[in-house]
Amino acid sequence: MKSLKHILLITTLLSGGLYLISPVMADEHGRHGSMGWKTSLSESQNKQLASLKLDYKKKAYPLKLNLKQARLELASLIATDKPSHKNIDKKIDEIVKLKAEKMRLKVAHKIEVRKILNKDQQVQFDLKLMKKAFHGKKGGRHGHH
Repeated sequence: MKSLKHILLITTLLSGGLYLISPVMADEHGRHGSMGWKTSLSESQNKQLASLKLDYKKKAYPLKLNLKQARLELASLIATDKPSHKNIDKKIDEIVKLKAEKMRLKVAHKIEVRKILNKDQQVQFDLKLMKKAFHGKKGGRHGHH
């Protein structure tokens, strides 16, 4: 039992030690290696990206609201004594369509962002894109799927 406690203590110390090292490494490599392209933006690029982001948010916000509404409606359809599979399937189709539209909008935005970047920034951007595609959202908001 004593050795188990020692192992747990050592594991905790090692993982804590690694946690303390990671912020230092993050600064060297630009926020876990993924923010490098943002730190090298010119003033002109920042202005262009801000404009793109605003345009994207204006288009994405209504989609997000519609998705939330559709999910609430789906929950209501399910939470009845006699759920209608036909109505549930229609609502699922609506949700899938909204998600696809949101994804298309997001991809189009990323393509536009990438056009503003120089070659070196594109490499960093692409690396972040690939990493996100492989790992998904990390430490993200709970309840969003």
